[in-house]
Amino acid sequence: MREALDYLFEYPGKFYSNFLTRPADNPTINFTTIAPLQPFDIKQYQSLAVPIKHSVPSVGYQITTPQGKKLFYSGDTGHGLEDVWPRISPDLLIIEVTLPDGLLKSDKEAYHLTPGLLKEELIFFRKLKGYLPKVITVHMSPQSPDRELIDAELKRVAVYLNTDINPGYEGLQITL
Repeated sequence: MREALDYLFEYPGKFYSNFLTRPADNPTINFTTIAPLQPFDIKQYQSLAVPIKHSVPSVGYQITTPQGKKLFYSGDTGHGLEDVWPRISPDLLIIEVTLPDGLLKSDKEAYHLTPGLLKEELIFFRKLKGYLPKVITVHMSPQSPDRELIDAELKRVAVYLNTDINPGYEGLQITL
């Protein structure tokens, strides 16, 4: 990320002010290196970066409130979260579901989740943890012609698992 911003700020045409160095006494953008699986604090919240299986290196974040409530945001992910689940214990799981089940070419090439793959992941989670968190799915294009199909498939998964699974939407407000 830092390299990409350095490029934009230092590009010969100077499209942007260099907020990494301006203002000189207190730059607008400061970077902090975050080590995976090492808790760190942001104000009164504890955060944990957890490596996620995806086509490129990726992390999800578990955020813990001062009251002990936890949410986990997966970011981009694919099938095979068995290494993630032991490390987290969310009350709310915000996870991507990008495609309907019928558009997935191969489980082995699944760099994004479908409702069916989410179901498999949640079954494993419940077996390991003994509960299921509330689930909000993201990463679906609101204009996608597949959106209604994904929503219908997610409803079937929610009924099968007897749990809350709701698609996220712009303007959604969450209270833990």
